[in-house]
Amino acid sequence: MRDDIDLHIHTTHCGCANETMSVPALLERCDELGYRHIAITDHYNGEQHDEPQKRIQEDLRDYDSPVAVTWGVECTIADAEAETHTVTEELVAEFGYDFVIGGPHGRYEATEPDEIIETQHRLMLATVCNPIIDVLVHPWWFSRREFEQGTMSWFTDMSRIPPWHVEELAAACVENETSVEMNAGGIIHHPHFEQQMLDDYREYLADLCERGVTFTLCSDAHDIDRLEWAKDAAGFLVEAGVPDEQIFVPEPSDLS
Repeated sequence: MRDDIDLHIHTTHCGCANETMSVPALLERCDELGYRHIAITDHYNGEQHDEPQKRIQEDLRDYDSPVAVTWGVECTIADAEAETHTVTEELVAEFGYDFVIGGPHGRYEATEPDEIIETQHRLMLATVCNPIIDVLVHPWWFSRREFEQGTMSWFTDMSRIPPWHVEELAAACVENETSVEMNAGGIIHHPHFEQQMLDDYREYLADLCERGVTFTLCSDAHDIDRLEWAKDAAGFLVEAGVPDEQIFVPEPSDLS
């Protein structure tokens, strides 16, 4: 079981993780947890994240830890109609990212369940087929706010997702060599995902696995006490029947 990796971690710099997630502190905590390889993948949603990303780079240049680190970034959808992303080839070259993860982060004005599902599927396919993106993040995650507002209150299991969606996504992942993320923070510890959803999600991953998809696993930590959640993701993949051979780990970055 690959419980020694965490490939989606945020920092305090981009304003999404709290003050506990300074780069030195999270590196120390990852070492304590026995992680041998992690990826720093904070958000890039627009120009407001230029300076925070540069500060993360500066912190990593002072890197002093036995934990291998891959320098990455998380992108989201820039334009749902155009199916574009907030990270481009030019940005990858500018910042020197070695690892790009991304995917939908909302329902993009869709309102009816079937419309929401179709929008998610379309944007997940666009993500998987984007040549700069290595990993599709937290498929079928929706924010806590969407549930509290009632928009996603119907989403208590995955029965509405048609089998051909899974088949199409798996084929696109295999063709484009894009992995699917098992995200502990976004799925296992989601405050509105109960046991039926988790059982269905496990079967969903098992189906993707049988079709040859590779996976990553992560905590998606925004607080230092949640870094240990990557171990929950590792256990979840084992329960879904995913062998270690189908877990993708990127190369470490040269942080000098």
